[in-house]
Amino acid sequence: MDRLYFVRYRYMGDSVEEAARKVGVTKRVAYVWQKRWNRDGYAGLLPRYAGGRPSKLTDDQKSDLKFYLRMQENWTTARVRELIRDKFGVDYSLKQVRVIMKGMD
Repeated sequence: MDRLYFVRYRYMGDSVEEAARKVGVTKRVAYVWQKRWNRDGYAGLLPRYAGGRPSKLTDDQKSDLKFYLRMQENWTTARVRELIRDKFGVDYSLKQVRVIMKGMD
């Protein structure tokens, strides 16, 4: 959404620097967005990342993890981290464990 606001601000007459400041990005990023907009239009503003590094846990392991988590209430992030390490031999940071748990709802 920020990318579209950036383009809107540019069409309203703001400089690249002003539009970048309004949407909270650096000038460098703003110039990349402008170049992509000029070259490809809306399609150029779509994010181009593939979602990051593949998970260390397989889909089956994630399914098993969900099963273990449902067996008990009030899991802490640290305890889930230990469970993953003990059951699957995978070591995650606490932050990554929170990301995994959030993705599981």
